[in-house]
Amino acid sequence: MLVQERILDSRNIKRQKDAKYIVSYGGGVNSTALIVFLLKNKFPLDYVVFSDTGDEMPETYEYLEVMERYLKRRGIAFEIVMNRKKVALSDKCISREVIPSQVWRWCTRDFKVTPIHAFYRKLESHIYQYMGIDYGEVHRMKPAREDYVTNLYPLIDYKINRDECINLIKKARLPIPVKSGCYFCPYNNMDRWAEIHENHPDLFKRSMKIEEHNKHFETQRLAPKGYSLREIDKMMKKKKKLPMVEVDSPCGSECMI
Repeated sequence: MLVQERILDSRNIKRQKDAKYIVSYGGGVNSTALIVFLLKNKFPLDYVVFSDTGDEMPETYEYLEVMERYLKRRGIAFEIVMNRKKVALSDKCISREVIPSQVWRWCTRDFKVTPIHAFYRKLESHIYQYMGIDYGEVHRMKPAREDYVTNLYPLIDYKINRDECINLIKKARLPIPVKSGCYFCPYNNMDRWAEIHENHPDLFKRSMKIEEHNKHFETQRLAPKGYSLREIDKMMKKKKKLPMVEVDSPCGSECMI
């Protein structure tokens, strides 16, 4: 099967014998809305899988409990997987004196993709993987990298945008999840760092430790270009308005695949 053929139009999807249909769950708005949409419209769904880095936002861990109850009532298996050694990403960063990289994405590979695919391989079936990317993010569609996986993008096929995702969640009487991702993700913008500083000062301090303990500190930072987390910390404490700095490159949803 050619790589280009492994993105199918989910409007025509029918259950294939011996295949498994799985949501790669990110814990945010889009992937939550995707689950609601699939169940509402009776799409085949066998599992929802979330890969835990050990360093998700506290609100995300709380929401996983909400989602587990929601799925259990509907007879859908909810699996939380982790890397083979059960080591948190932050601990690995500190022990290796490194930080997550927008370029190499080793954290995504080791703490998201690898655990999910280890779970997939145990099923010994072809995997139809539903991806929670909305209609406004068509550019983020990607084919599966493995022959045993076919990516499906129902939110795009049915032209469901971000606002409609939020409405789907509200209509399902579920709370709206926070933005998912590790608290020290290098894709965090200034607003995200300000939010973490205000609501989770302990996590902000740990992020500073990870950034400054990095053997390439100064040239490689977690904060947006031109700043360090310690500088952000000082500005926040002085009630100064944080500058609007663009993140070098947008997140490409690799953490979900």
